[in-house]
Amino acid sequence: IFLQLQDAHSFLTKYDNEDYPKSSPIEDTMDIRQLYFEWNKIGGSPFGLRMGRQQISYGDQRVFGPGSWGNTGRYAWDAATVKGEFGPVWADVWAGKYIQYQSDTWPNRSADGFFTLVAYSGIRLEHFRFDVFYVYKDDEHGAAGHVSGDESIRSHSYGFQTEIKPGDVFDASITLIRQSGSYGNENLRAYGANGRAGITAPVSWKPRIGGQVTWGSGDSDPDDGVWETFDGLYGGKDIYFYGCLNLFTWSNIWDHEINFSVHPFKRVSAFVDYHYFTLDEARDAWYTTGMKEHRRDKDGVSGVVLGHEIDVRFTFTICSYVEIMAGFGRMFPGEFIKNTGSAETASWAFFQTTCTI
Repeated sequence: IFLQLQDAHSFLTKYDNEDYPKSSPIEDTMDIRQLYFEWNKIGGSPFGLRMGRQQISYGDQRVFGPGSWGNTGRYAWDAATVKGEFGPVWADVWAGKYIQYQSDTWPNRSADGFFTLVAYSGIRLEHFRFDVFYVYKDDEHGAAGHVSGDESIRSHSYGFQTEIKPGDVFDASITLIRQSGSYGNENLRAYGANGRAGITAPVSWKPRIGGQVTWGSGDSDPDDGVWETFDGLYGGKDIYFYGCLNLFTWSNIWDHEINFSVHPFKRVSAFVDYHYFTLDEARDAWYTTGMKEHRRDKDGVSGVVLGHEIDVRFTFTICSYVEIMAGFGRMFPGEFIKNTGSAETASWAFFQTTCTI
């Protein structure tokens, strides 16, 4: 039996709970973050179960991740999970609802009008991982974008993620997802993909340079009755997938990325990331975190370049239980942003201390 409590507060902010009527990302007075019962290898069998409020993540967390960066966190679930382990092969089947965070509600409630069913399986070997998954989402909260009439979402997502790391020098991964079903009163047909590769020099300070490309399909024609905008499912938002500023999400986007990292000392690490963002389809929207439509040019004449972002991060492990992290990011707007509204250069910085007792 596992219990985790959470008490999240914010200071010096102009926002409060009234700005977040469904779920607050900034405040949740003492509440239950996780509380579940888990029993593995029941009776010596390969099967187990986990029931209750829980965080769930898989692989590199691009598709499924708890998203712990936000002040209240992102995804925790009221779910029931059946698990199986057969040597290097494993499988989970689970169903549940995500938690909404509110200070005036105890304990927090799971979302009404929402349900998801997930089957996730994989094989783990020493230098290789291959996962396949299916996700059914039933969401009555209302579709984004240009949908009218029926605003429910009933989607089926099929995909795989594979990762290879044959040694300490080369690493690579591929993720591919297809989505079908209905999005509001439109048929859903969308795709998402990511490919990355990197090389780490075999020296003590471990310099690594890598590149990756992420694609989330956009809607080529908002009026043809087919919704083609990819939904990034339940990915974590705290691993800098689409830049530190969190201005973009895995929908109607191309993200061309270069990564560099180095560990000059045993307890010091530095990371530099460069992103070049463009829309996949000019007539579809620029979507922000949570697949919220931010700007759209229905005529598609404002271009597709969203901009360039550079992010720098440092970590310093003082001792086994104290870590300091700091970072800075700067986003330079492209032609689409300049042609559709204000286009100021955006900056972001943070300083964080983590103490583990």
